[in-house]
Amino acid sequence: MSSQDTSPTPYDRRDGVTIYHESTSVVTVIEGITIVGIFLGALVANLIAMVTILRDKVLRRNLHNWLILSLIINDLGFTIMNISFLVVTVFDQGYFLLHNKAVCYVQGNILFALGNFLTVLAISVDRYLAVVWSTRFPPSKSRSIVFIVFCWVAAIGSSFIPFLFRGVSSISYKTISHSCSPDFRENCFYGTTRNVIIFLVIVPTMVLCYVGVFLKVLRQQRLLRSYADAKPSIMSNVCSVEDNDDDDHDHGQDRVTHADNDMPMDVIDQSNEGPTCSNLTPEPMDYSQSSNTEEPDAELAAGGNEGSKTIQQENMMTGIKKKDHRSMQKKLNVDKRVALTGTLLVLTTLVCWLPYCIVNSCLLSINIPHWMGVVTVWLAYSNSLFDPLIYTFMNRRIAARYRDLFRRWSIGLNTLIRCNSGEA
Repeated sequence: MSSQDTSPTPYDRRDGVTIYHESTSVVTVIEGITIVGIFLGALVANLIAMVTILRDKVLRRNLHNWLILSLIINDLGFTIMNISFLVVTVFDQGYFLLHNKAVCYVQGNILFALGNFLTVLAISVDRYLAVVWSTRFPPSKSRSIVFIVFCWVAAIGSSFIPFLFRGVSSISYKTISHSCSPDFRENCFYGTTRNVIIFLVIVPTMVLCYVGVFLKVLRQQRLLRSYADAKPSIMSNVCSVEDNDDDDHDHGQDRVTHADNDMPMDVIDQSNEGPTCSNLTPEPMDYSQSSNTEEPDAELAAGGNEGSKTIQQENMMTGIKKKDHRSMQKKLNVDKRVALTGTLLVLTTLVCWLPYCIVNSCLLSINIPHWMGVVTVWLAYSNSLFDPLIYTFMNRRIAARYRDLFRRWSIGLNTLIRCNSGEA
């Protein structure tokens, strides 16, 4: 990107807007290709993710996926209402947005951007409760509904502040970034309050939630290692400890939500059953029948029965230990995936939006060049593309649905090509 292409040039615009490069320049082509790629990628990824969750019965029944659907709706709304207009403004140098105030207000509204932050926060809290406090705060429809309603009400209320209070902030077209956005420098208190809430309340809460999840995962990993080193004779004690530990016990509905649908429902239930204390006690064997043989033969038979009983008990304990080890290993793998997925969502949101908030902060008053304004906006808007990609590729069940969908498309495309070639 040369300085000649990015230097402010009037180009005989009657509205006096500064034009940084011609519509046919290499810079414009690069900006156009990147924003079109972000727009199409975000649109397709969010639509496929939403359709996949809605069509799959198991995914639909997962209460945590209700929050994921809310996040997808936020990203879809942001893609359609915000990103789509950038495709036009890159090539017309802002003429459309500058002369259509209503469209500029829609494109520069922070409804879906703030809704994204709040929904990721709700996902973090829900994950924390599902993994760390699964028995004390089990998943419920009411909790999911409260989270969703709170996120949308808070986002809608915040987005209407520039419209209700004209002196607070106004949405206008910014030539340096080809986009409409609130001018938070008009009222530094409002802009600063927004950044404080996001980066000193919402983001730290998300980080603390996943720190708690990681600590629980490490605790489970240490516990799993101790189980692997334990002898079968002490498995009954292990069972009693596990049953009494609220943090380690995984109950009915949480199995489905907590497992993140990486396994079918019946497999999840079976894999998390684990041994019970009653199962650890071998069934009594009937030795009441006696023979009329001589005493040495009776003693030999009794010794043989005792040896057989000991072998059966050891085999039973070994089988129970292996089953419990497999069950805990599956649960540990799921918790690791939960922690990794949530951490990626939080980091992506932070990395995408932090540069934009910094350069637009009223406290810093940074004078940035055109390329930096474009990069910060493009990066912030790409968050709508990364969210569905992270969640879908980290979720085995949804990833399997993706592979099946692409396989069907490939078969259909090959069939169509063969039919056309045969007709030709």
